[in-house]
Amino acid sequence: MTSAELDKWQYSLTEQRQHGGIPLGKFWLRLGPGIGAFPLMDAQRRSVGMLLGFPIDLSARRMLDGPWQAPGDCGADPDGFIHQTLWALGGRFLLLFTGGSDAVRIYPDCTVQVPCVWDAKAGIAASTAHAFLDDAAYEARLDRPLLARLGVEGEGWLPAGLTAHHGVERLLPGHYLDMATFTAHRFWPMGPIPVTSDTKAVIDETVALVQAQLEAVIRGPKRLALGLTAGNETRVLLACARPYLDQIDTVTVVGQDRHTTDTVIARRIARDFGIRHLELPRCEATPAQYEQFVRRGGHCNADSNAHFHTSVWPIAESHNFIGGIGGEVGRGFFWRPADRADTPITADGLGSRFGLPQTPELTEALGRWIAGLPPVDTFGILDLAYLENRMGPWYAVQLCCDPSLLRVAPLFTFRGCELMLSLPPDWKRESRLGREIIRKLWPELLRYPFNSLGAWRDALAKLQKIVKNPKLVVKKLRKLRR
Repeated sequence: MTSAELDKWQYSLTEQRQHGGIPLGKFWLRLGPGIGAFPLMDAQRRSVGMLLGFPIDLSARRMLDGPWQAPGDCGADPDGFIHQTLWALGGRFLLLFTGGSDAVRIYPDCTVQVPCVWDAKAGIAASTAHAFLDDAAYEARLDRPLLARLGVEGEGWLPAGLTAHHGVERLLPGHYLDMATFTAHRFWPMGPIPVTSDTKAVIDETVALVQAQLEAVIRGPKRLALGLTAGNETRVLLACARPYLDQIDTVTVVGQDRHTTDTVIARRIARDFGIRHLELPRCEATPAQYEQFVRRGGHCNADSNAHFHTSVWPIAESHNFIGGIGGEVGRGFFWRPADRADTPITADGLGSRFGLPQTPELTEALGRWIAGLPPVDTFGILDLAYLENRMGPWYAVQLCCDPSLLRVAPLFTFRGCELMLSLPPDWKRESRLGREIIRKLWPELLRYPFNSLGAWRDALAKLQKIVKNPKLVVKKLRKLRR
């Protein structure tokens, strides 16, 4: 094989020498077109590995485009160096750490936004199964019954390290992969995140992290496209972007059904404030485009994004996209009103909160995940469940599904997640962080409703969704299970 045979934004790492591969310790790294690979040095300019993907240097406020010198010294405290390095970066990346040896460890960003799976028997780690299985092996090892049981071709997904292929495992957020043993180990968090007593500092630092990444993308090779919907987080990002409005475009996918509310609210905001606004008509993928999306992701995601991902293609060559995903970490997404700090959490109960059907594979995998948790209370378990079992294996895997438009989520940095996890319980239940950021930076944006066109229109929209997709009712009922 040659590196050109890998698909866009895919990679693989194996001991088997490959033509065109990059030596890394005792392994060889192969890259598909378009994905970045940047030599990593410590403060003493020693070579300690590589950064893979689309990293952002938060301090310099720039997207990496070449070798990068980390702020720390790797020699005396490698674990401390890794922590300092991960916390210094935003964007989407993997840290392939050698520490100057032949060994390699793979550390992800806070949600594994450059996905990583591995086949221990074959001795290979890669972006997806698509990166290392030929067509015959891919199909032979594809677990279609599991995909059907978990509804992956609808709104389901594969949590807790599961993948669509026999013998292939997924790296979860907060874990690193030891390539010597092909085993994953938790590195963050290792205990409870202390509840902050200074929410003002959380607001200020969250804004600073977002604005550092906005500036990095603005200074990059393409124009910044800022997603604008009727939701909470895109409004937060718009408030953070207020100083840069003459350098960005806001973007909304417009149309009927699920996009109706976004269309109406985004138009109002853009019109009222004279914001440059691009409307992209919702475009349904052809069967071939849908299949390519699913295959590039290793058959681990096939929801509505697979059907409508082509809608953003008109700006793929001209823009990098910044979206609001991630703020849910700071608002108790899987919490229920009756939850307390000591509410028992079981594998089946967690699957119910996900809205997934109970299957033996899911129960076993979630049981292993729960057993490997640090000593945190129920709220901590649920917050980590969202970050590690929803964001990692559902959202982040989609980088490889559509390698056209680079999507950056500035709320997703290690420090940003730490800040959101530190919020008091009442702030999470009331979704206060986003509203307080908007109130601080651009309070007029609070005049517009969030995800609503009024009671009767919202009710009609929900009814239309149910008629069109009755499985949504089944998913809702699963979430109510105890």
